Amino acid sequence: MEFGPRGMFSSGVLGGARIEARRRLARVLFQVGGGLALMLALGTLGLLVFNLVKGAWPAFRWSVLTTTTQGTGGGLANALLGTLWLGLLTTAIATPVGVATATWMTVWGRRHAQGILLASDILAGVPSIVFGYVGYLAFVLAVGWGFSALAAAFTLGMLVLPYVVRNVAQALQQVPYQLWESAMALGFTRIRAIWHILWPQAGPGILTGVVLASGIAMGETAPLLYTAEWSQNLPSLALTHHAVGYLTYVVWAFIQEPYPSAVALAYMAGLLLMLMVGSLALWGRLRVTVPRGRGGFSLPRR
Repeated sequence: MEFGPRGMFSSGVLGGARIEARRRLARVLFQVGGGLALMLALGTLGLLVFNLVKGAWPAFRWSVLTTTTQGTGGGLANALLGTLWLGLLTTAIATPVGVATATWMTVWGRRHAQGILLASDILAGVPSIVFGYVGYLAFVLAVGWGFSALAAAFTLGMLVLPYVVRNVAQALQQVPYQLWESAMALGFTRIRAIWHILWPQAGPGILTGVVLASGIAMGETAPLLYTAEWSQNLPSLALTHHAVGYLTYVVWAFIQEPYPSAVALAYMAGLLLMLMVGSLALWGRLRVTVPRGRGGFSLPRR
């Protein structure tokens, strides 16, 4: 063993080289693992799309989008329009409640914010079929709306509300706090500051959360079986006592039929549903991000 300054320097160089080699190895392994995970995810998505297109190929015709379902055949116009109608109603119900809850939690309810988020997370973990059964008891039977678009929309609104609350709260908390302080210094009331400063600045993030929640609502099946039932007719403007068709029912029911035409229609419904939900998710992700300042928006200290 070599002692003295020269020996200590040599040992330090060797130790530093070993540490650097370990870091390079860890970096390479991480990059390889990340690349494999990405390939697995893209491969799974590609396999899913391939199988859907392959299964739906016999049903590829324009009349599928313009005719209604007849038994286990026909088209998907009623299911497609019903899905869009239910998604629109759900968004109209869940958005005001979710935005108002997240805004109150951000501006006034600092002490209760963690409790609200905890309750929201618990609600998000409830199985969708439980929401369906509760919606059936509450809206179909107790309120007396019957199987209808309104009963289904309120049930789906309860289901997606936690996602709206959390996404909107995150968007609001990213607004630069300097904007809020400036508004307060100029004599703005809190309501006016929320309307003119907070919501416009967080608008893209709020819209992203609402769009993603709408996509979740469109992909549900169990709550709609209990509240919307199924209809082969085009959806009407009647909100109660009229069953509604939707794409997920076609996927769930027709895939079990022994007829090739019905199975192809189920694959076509799944493909349309994936395109709709995927487009909403992609559009939401491509939205302009919320501007950030030095430190995110924090709760007023008054």
